Amino acid sequence: MMIINKKIIMLIMMPLFLAVACGSNSSDAKKVETNNKEESKESTTEQQAATALEAPTQEAATKPAKTLEPKKLAMAEFVEGKHYVKISPEMQTDAPEGKVEVVELMWLGCGHCYTLEPAMLEYKKNHPEYVDFKQVPAMLNPSWAKDASIYYLAEILDPTGEKELVIQLFQAIHDQRRNLRNPDTVIRLFKQFGYTEEQIKNVKSSMAFQAKLKRAHEIGEASQAQSVPAVIINGKYRTSVYMAGSEEMLFKVIDMLTAKEHK
Repeated sequence: MMIINKKIIMLIMMPLFLAVACGSNSSDAKKVETNNKEESKESTTEQQAATALEAPTQEAATKPAKTLEPKKLAMAEFVEGKHYVKISPEMQTDAPEGKVEVVELMWLGCGHCYTLEPAMLEYKKNHPEYVDFKQVPAMLNPSWAKDASIYYLAEILDPTGEKELVIQLFQAIHDQRRNLRNPDTVIRLFKQFGYTEEQIKNVKSSMAFQAKLKRAHEIGEASQAQSVPAVIINGKYRTSVYMAGSEEMLFKVIDMLTAKEHK
């Protein structure tokens, strides 16, 4: 009887894990890899390739939060190894002196990152003054480097975030199903945002662009993360929606760890 119960538990938990994170070896990444080989085909093929980038639906992404609904934990009840893990060796941080760095490791092709984005934008606006928050595009899979370059292209062209280019990139991939692995598609999209082809080329050839990509690669490796979205606190701790138990609890874990680091 015990053996049967364990099998049932594993069958239940596996889809929950897959439904709250995009892994470097997940089906999302494999589908993207397949589509890269077809980028030169007609526009209909481009749309099919972009469809492969689409992560599980909004319903699939949000369902686990209900299934994994945790009890209302007090901050003191968050447990290392369960709700968050300690990173060893500790990571180098880029935060100004006196600030606690919070990094969201994400991927534009991840439907779960897209689902979490509104909450992350809210956190970015309302986090404690002592927090230095930044998003970093993950390059856990070699194919994700192209998406990271698009992310930093948007960040450099819109440094204040006034045009909200990142959320528009998410929408282009997941709602409009555009294949942003195609360079021509990327150029057309940024032209729609009001930028010229010359501006795009200048950014891509800049030292700042290359430096951002290099640093993102370093952060991804040092974080030891195997899936996204993941949140890194002050180079010492890593957590996620899956580990915390829900989106709401994720931000409670972040608040607890940032307060701890600020003391």
